[in-house]
Amino acid sequence: MDHNLLLFTIYALYLVFQLGFAAHILLTRNDEPASALMWLLVIILLPVLGMIIYCFFGVIRIKTVGLRVQKIQDFVDSSKNKYLGKQIETYLNNLKEFIPESGSCNQDVRQILDNLLPARMPLSGNNLELLRDGTIVYPRMLEDIKKAKHTIRMQSFIIMDDPVGKALFDALEAQAEKGVDVKVQYDSFGSFKASFSYFFHRYVKQNLNNLTIRPFSPLNILTPWRIQLRNHRKLLIIDGKIAYIGGINIAQENTKSKKLPRRKHIHDLHCRITGPAVAEFQMAFLKDWVYSTRSKLVAEELPYDFPPHKCEGDSIVRVVDSGPGQNYQGSQNVFFTAAATAKNSLWILTPYFVPDHSYIKALSMTAARGVDVRVIVPQNNNHPFVAQASQSFYRSLLSAGIKVFEKRGDFSHAKAMLVDSEWAFMGSSNCDVRSFRLNFELDFCIQKGIFIDDLQKQFDEELAACMEITLKAVNNKSILIKLRENFCALFAPIL
Repeated sequence: MDHNLLLFTIYALYLVFQLGFAAHILLTRNDEPASALMWLLVIILLPVLGMIIYCFFGVIRIKTVGLRVQKIQDFVDSSKNKYLGKQIETYLNNLKEFIPESGSCNQDVRQILDNLLPARMPLSGNNLELLRDGTIVYPRMLEDIKKAKHTIRMQSFIIMDDPVGKALFDALEAQAEKGVDVKVQYDSFGSFKASFSYFFHRYVKQNLNNLTIRPFSPLNILTPWRIQLRNHRKLLIIDGKIAYIGGINIAQENTKSKKLPRRKHIHDLHCRITGPAVAEFQMAFLKDWVYSTRSKLVAEELPYDFPPHKCEGDSIVRVVDSGPGQNYQGSQNVFFTAAATAKNSLWILTPYFVPDHSYIKALSMTAARGVDVRVIVPQNNNHPFVAQASQSFYRSLLSAGIKVFEKRGDFSHAKAMLVDSEWAFMGSSNCDVRSFRLNFELDFCIQKGIFIDDLQKQFDEELAACMEITLKAVNNKSILIKLRENFCALFAPIL
């Protein structure tokens, strides 16, 4: 073949592929113009490489995956007798006795969340214990795991093949040997190191019928979009009575081990919950399990997942499980609800602050009403690129009267929101586009109860270790730094 003709053919094929990718971007991102523009620039400015990057990070298929997840969840809900057994359906209906009466909490907030999250009811009678860092959390988890009599359900975004991961899984294996039914679910992307080191395989090969370990959505080169739709949830449930929920993954970095360099230490928050809300966390886990395994649940075993509950405390809890096909954008709706209803104060603690401009505008309007809006982010971030993107928002935030604080010391992975010192939000969600639209997240709202006071004290402690950012300091940054920050912000849709 003539050399010039070969070059022309290759170039023509390249243009066809490029136009095809451009058409896909415009058809699937018509409601996200900033994201669409970013990806168009990527495939134009990075020949071939840009298309490969788009396949892995741009083709998300939220609607397709969401429909699949929704179909399975609707089937479980519509045939509880088949999947969960008649007595479980009856028990879940009995949770209605814990729905708080009108006037027991902020009615404006409750009405909005009732409309936005109709599948998740608020439940009273819960006891919440705020736990700080893995140094405290892991021993408490191990203590409760060793006391388990019937079932253990666990899922985590990151599970590491390190002393912490081994200690927890050795305890899970020991309980399985005693007859406790143990189900573990992990995210293939977040836990890829443990997966590739055959960490999970070492426990599965023991052939214990009571120990089952599954990835939520296995990575596959033929389905590269799965790398974007991550299960970011962190949950541990013991005998259907105790739930651990928050931002702490299963990794040694959370223990501030002396074997690790200081820069790897992670500060984080978690919560231990007892009471009726545990049943809602249990349902969230079991629906994930049905989706990831495509298997039916054995009704005879599940009564241990849903034991009778009684009043354990004074907190009202609403579980928020969000993701494609599961209360899509549920955590985002809570963040917007906070911005819309806050009367005195709105404090946000997050490791990654990369929301879209609509939420920046919502916070600005909240501050314009005279509300004390504060955003706390880590000074030392484990993802410098994300930190740069966050800093690109500082000028807009500060100009709107929003206070920005950077937490000094260890990297802070803590996530929480406190509104009017009256209600709060905690869990796995960051204040970023990924948590709002891409990840499967698990959070909870808290109204009423002494836990609110405990969280207020924790926020005060966080602020005491912060440096407040000033508009003068931001304006005095060099042009090169501003360009770098704004460049990183272009990738906010995938950060």
